Amino acid sequence: MVVTGLVLRLLMLRESAWGDEMSTLWIIRGNDFFGVVTAVNSDAEISPPFYFLLAKISSWIFGQTPEGVRLPSLVAGVLAVPAFYLVGLKALGRRAALYATAIATVAPFLVYFSANARAYSVMILMLLLATWCLLSATSENGRTWHWIGWSVFGCLSVYSHYTACLAVAGQLVWVLWLFPALRLKALAFAGLMLVLFLPWLGGFRNDLDSPTSDILQAIQGSGFEVKWTAVKDLFFLWISASKPSFFERPDMLLGLAGVLVATVGLVAGRFGGSLPAPSTERVRGVWLAFLMVFMVFAAELLLLAAGTDIFGARNLAPVWAALPLLIAAGAAGAGPRWGLVAVVLIVAGFGVTTARLLDPARSTIPYGKAADAIESTSATGGVIVDASIISPAPLSPLDGYLETDLREFRMTNIEDRPDFIEDIYRQYDPQKIADQAFDTRGPVRVVTIGDDRAPVPDGRGGYTFKVGFEDVRIPPGWSEQGRVRHEGLEPLTVTTFENEAGS
Repeated sequence: MVVTGLVLRLLMLRESAWGDEMSTLWIIRGNDFFGVVTAVNSDAEISPPFYFLLAKISSWIFGQTPEGVRLPSLVAGVLAVPAFYLVGLKALGRRAALYATAIATVAPFLVYFSANARAYSVMILMLLLATWCLLSATSENGRTWHWIGWSVFGCLSVYSHYTACLAVAGQLVWVLWLFPALRLKALAFAGLMLVLFLPWLGGFRNDLDSPTSDILQAIQGSGFEVKWTAVKDLFFLWISASKPSFFERPDMLLGLAGVLVATVGLVAGRFGGSLPAPSTERVRGVWLAFLMVFMVFAAELLLLAAGTDIFGARNLAPVWAALPLLIAAGAAGAGPRWGLVAVVLIVAGFGVTTARLLDPARSTIPYGKAADAIESTSATGGVIVDASIISPAPLSPLDGYLETDLREFRMTNIEDRPDFIEDIYRQYDPQKIADQAFDTRGPVRVVTIGDDRAPVPDGRGGYTFKVGFEDVRIPPGWSEQGRVRHEGLEPLTVTTFENEAGS
């Protein structure tokens, strides 16, 4: 299963980086090791620094490229697969451990974020290591170093993503509830976590007050339908602007069928007396997985009710450190026959979603291909007009892949400076940028996103293309010499214009 997990994650790695990944790449490219901490501590980011430091280290070896800064996620995502087995073996027994490993191998959320330059995969691995240490610490053979490991890995999970603290809180509640004799020790080592986090307390406060928080809440959206979609994406990640209904989703139907089979098998086995009662250790393991999942959902729902909206698929990511274990526990409890059927159905459902994610035409925007198309003609000189920018960072996705010296004109209001977040709502005139680009010898390569934004004749000897809701004019005297369309979640079109006057 480790090999299968590695192959799936490597296939995902080939897809183009975009979105928040550009913020990571911009921070890595523009700063030394200590400068990374300073940049993350600014309004440019509202995340803790651990992933960015790992990405900086990996960039020294593998380059300041999208793949180079994705490497920590890839390594963490691959290591998480055997980690689920080890944690499951200690908490739930061999059968449930195998089930949890199978689920983690193909789970779409875990596969996708194992090839994403953000902290989710690293956070999940840190939570798994913290869970293993806590299970060891509370066992008969528990040692002080197990408690220290829980503190260190638990703190590193929060240094990866703030919402990891909710899963760690679930772990602490578990110890306080089920191990009365260990309460003082658990509280002491939870205190050690807080001490280890103190150096970043100022950064955490800055992030709470950052205008980026309000911007992300606005982008995330509100209302029941939006939150329900976030939950569905958490389980069956679907990258698309428009999403089919539940009954049009074979992945979700298979997953639901698996859960129903496990539930029926579990209830029938228990009430029918055909299945033995689980041991105390197994019951405790189930409660640990449940509390880690429950605390994340409950806390984010309470915050939502209080007016702080962080309820979204990505902020719910810590549940994936325990969700495969919880599902596996239910399947194992249904008995060997029905449990296996349930797991096969659930894995098949996840597999359908993951197969879709592995199709670049459905799950990514082909910036890498567009960059290759531009570089193949870079010998002719000219400039680039980048009207394909959708990333909230000074570095555009196209910049992440371009290795050319061609001058770029970016159709964006975001400037390359540390406090760029202030530019998000700043008005700007894309026509002025286009006028500068076409006041050259050419050729001019216009990169647009979406079929409805590509250049079209304006009926007056020129062309227009869309930037946001505005029509941007290409002056008369420029003729289209070539157009290449790259298929993807949103298609990218590279249209080349040459000056008919040759000057």
